[in-house]
Amino acid sequence: LLTFALRIMLYPLNAWTIKSQMKMQEMGPKMSAIKAKYARDPQRQKLEMVKLYKEKGTNPLLGCFPMFIQLPFLIGMFDLLKSTFELRGAVFIPGWIDNLTAPDVLFTWNYPIPLIGNEFHLLPIIMGAVMFLQSKFTAKATKTSGPMTDQQKQQKMMTSILPIVFTVIFYRMPSGLNIYYLFFSLFGILQQWIMNKQTKKKALLK
Repeated sequence: LLTFALRIMLYPLNAWTIKSQMKMQEMGPKMSAIKAKYARDPQRQKLEMVKLYKEKGTNPLLGCFPMFIQLPFLIGMFDLLKSTFELRGAVFIPGWIDNLTAPDVLFTWNYPIPLIGNEFHLLPIIMGAVMFLQSKFTAKATKTSGPMTDQQKQQKMMTSILPIVFTVIFYRMPSGLNIYYLFFSLFGILQQWIMNKQTKKKALLK
């Protein structure tokens, strides 16, 4: 319920970000024309790209913005899980997620592995995989024609690396926090799908 409520609160921000990414898709032909025209003048090419971004009111790095805006909420959720007595020992899936305030444990082994320990936590891996799928789904929906700009390459690199980084960070985090972010990412995929449908419908009406 908390994840759903937060998604509703952040819906306008995420919708604005998705629309900005869709603008990038529409700008593809113009961006390709600029790159072709100023192929021998990289400095002028960058200036013209920045000018185009300003005209359209967008930026390729906005795609990573929602991920960072969620950090204060994640910190708040972490504190909530650690301080709320009622959640201690709360079972989500018996035999797997037996305590929302502790990491999930699928199985254990005798000798600890560096950075991993001696427990296998599946939930953060699932969370990272869904986060990766969300980034790929968004990238596919906002793909531009022609070669990518340097900023687009940076965005692609960040959206590819962040799921791995989050998986490592969340690996020993409370299972409740992993569940929260897992559903947050699933709702993000759903929102992207809805907006894609709306955009296609508007395009057909035109």
